[in-house]
Amino acid sequence: MNDFHHAGAFVVQFRTATDFGANHVEGRIEHIASGGTAHFESASELLAAIERMWTSALANVPAREIDRGA
Repeated sequence: MNDFHHAGAFVVQFRTATDFGANHVEGRIEHIASGGTAHFESASELLAAIERMWTSALANVPAREIDRGA
């Protein structure tokens, strides 16, 4: 598996207080390639963390890897 595949890999851990039916989402996300983590207290915070980590990961992947869809 090349670095680009790892760049898109995340682990999301939800706290037990999460209640998807009530739109209450909280937990922690880890970006596999960088080891960076973030805590979130809403779905929008989760998506914002993914966006930040993904954007950072893409900035560190050579364009040829992105173009190939590697």
